[in-house]
Amino acid sequence: MTIRVGFVPLYRIRYPSSRYRVFQFLEPLSERGFECALIESPQRDPWKRLAYLPRLLRLAVSQDVLYVQKRMFPLWVLGLVRRVNSRIVFDLDDATFLRPAQQRRVDALLRAAVLVVAGNDYLADYARRFNEQVVVIPSVVDTVLYRPPDGERHPGDDRIVVGWIGSDPNRGDLAPMRPVFDGLHERYGERVMLRTIGRRPLEIETALKVEFVPWTLESSRPALRQFDIGIMPLDDTAWNRGKCGFKLIQYMAVGAAAVASPVGVNRQIVREGQTGYLATTAEEWLGRLNCLIEDEALRVRMGRAARERVEQVYSVKAVLPHLVKVLEQARAMRWGETV
Repeated sequence: MTIRVGFVPLYRIRYPSSRYRVFQFLEPLSERGFECALIESPQRDPWKRLAYLPRLLRLAVSQDVLYVQKRMFPLWVLGLVRRVNSRIVFDLDDATFLRPAQQRRVDALLRAAVLVVAGNDYLADYARRFNEQVVVIPSVVDTVLYRPPDGERHPGDDRIVVGWIGSDPNRGDLAPMRPVFDGLHERYGERVMLRTIGRRPLEIETALKVEFVPWTLESSRPALRQFDIGIMPLDDTAWNRGKCGFKLIQYMAVGAAAVASPVGVNRQIVREGQTGYLATTAEEWLGRLNCLIEDEALRVRMGRAARERVEQVYSVKAVLPHLVKVLEQARAMRWGETV
């Protein structure tokens, strides 16, 4: 029996959260026989905002399952939606419940859903306070699109590229890394550089050579494939424990060695000394990066192991069967039932 699934993403496709939690699954699910419909986020468009609720209700009426990706409705809107379709799957990939202005709506959706899909165990533990039906599905990449380079990473350029990808490198994650960057420059000079991919260039001052690649859907993957080493520093905060480690997964998918802070799901993604390294202090960061910079064979070996781990655990192919099962279970359920 064909299952009709209506997706309600928080953002449009250009935003990573919705692109990797919703949009990249539409074609694979269609190939599995699902009928997928979608209502795009209105963002700041006033006319689309005005038409959003009628479109949402039409989608809910017409579908077997409503898959809500991190979007939070006013409680009265959630009540209307549940009246016309109680088979709601709520997808949570950030600790949005930590924001006081959003917590009540998040909790209401967790209660209202027949199933909750959480991006990691930390989020799942919170969701289980309100709903017994919680499944962990990590954020993943399409390993056909995210792949190692066919040849050299950066032909004609013998520098070691340490890379970072994200929306804004100035939000705080990279600021504590300044002593590390300066230490790399002191030891290696022009032999090592930092390349950031994002919407804004890095503004902290460092002696290390920094290059900026403006993020677009078209530019990001080729730029990622030039990374020799990918970094994901994080402060150990409640918000960061809710992150899904997606930077790491992107680095590993293109076969780059990775170094990350041991925060949240990063501890699960990285197999220490096999697919990458974990580091806390500036001394640890410098030590791990020095090992990878000076030992090309180690970088290559870790990169290959990291790529294999992504294929096995953090790829569309790996998690698609779990998502299919979630949607099939949701179709068979009524709110308040268990499977």
